Amino acid sequence: MSDWHILLPERLNREVAELTPGERQALYRTLKRLAGDPRAESAAEPAASIELRRVLAGPATDTGRLVTVLYRVIADTRTVAIIWIISGP
Repeated sequence: MSDWHILLPERLNREVAELTPGERQALYRTLKRLAGDPRAESAAEPAASIELRRVLAGPATDTGRLVTVLYRVIADTRTVAIIWIISGP
């Protein structure tokens, strides 16, 4: 079976641009991992009628900070819709 599609909306471009190079690399590795299996190494969030999950990326090689990715799994279309990206200690 083919990989999952990652949908990263334009509204998150600013958040991605504000990440350090190490944080962006950690995010990229996580998105690549989600494209293979969006349920691996993630936690389910309580939500009615949708599959909402979060995963930690990192730590970043330059800052040591973690990047949290909140996303929705849409099984019918094999899509991982990124909702939010948060960087922090």
